[in-house]
Amino acid sequence: MSLSPIQIQGLDDPRLDALLARPKPETDAELADRVAQIMAEVRTGGDQALVSLGEALDRTPAKRLWASDEDFAQAEMALDNDLIDAIDTAIATISEFHRAGKPTAYEVETASGVTCQAEWRALKSVGLYVPAGTAPLPSTAIMLAVPATLAGCQNIVLATPPGPDGLADPAVLFIAKRLRVKQVLVAGGAQAIAAMAYGTETVPKVDKLFGP
Repeated sequence: MSLSPIQIQGLDDPRLDALLARPKPETDAELADRVAQIMAEVRTGGDQALVSLGEALDRTPAKRLWASDEDFAQAEMALDNDLIDAIDTAIATISEFHRAGKPTAYEVETASGVTCQAEWRALKSVGLYVPAGTAPLPSTAIMLAVPATLAGCQNIVLATPPGPDGLADPAVLFIAKRLRVKQVLVAGGAQAIAAMAYGTETVPKVDKLFGP
């Protein structure tokens, strides 16, 4: 089927807005209901629900729920040296920024014999969501994982949707390995958020979620 070209010159604003508008397949209420349903399915169905939803919703279902050692190794081999250098530079730059802004504990004697103290402690467990699919965002992995590691979070789960090959984006996996993030959940959307929020048989429940 051939499409006729559209001349935008002379179109009034309403017609131009309608032409450029992104499709909205659902109303806000329908979307909220669907997300709530997904969250409930993962909360009760655990890993099996997570896998089933990935098969139903992702363009290419994940080959496995968790990135393997082999996946990490293959990801590093898939990147060229220029990209690796760029990633390392970004990690160093962002680390320097966050290291400078890291809060420090302090103690103040507000009155004779009365001491007040502020102490900063890292969250024990955090979930990081890195978008991918048709548009992987490895920069998001750096911006989330760097402060999490500098803060000293003991348990970091990074969730990212599978790409066309059913695996996590190679650059995202490489960044995770560079920053010693060992748990990469190959899942996206509301189902990945639910898994980290509620926990499943294999996905630990985290204290807080970060990401877009």
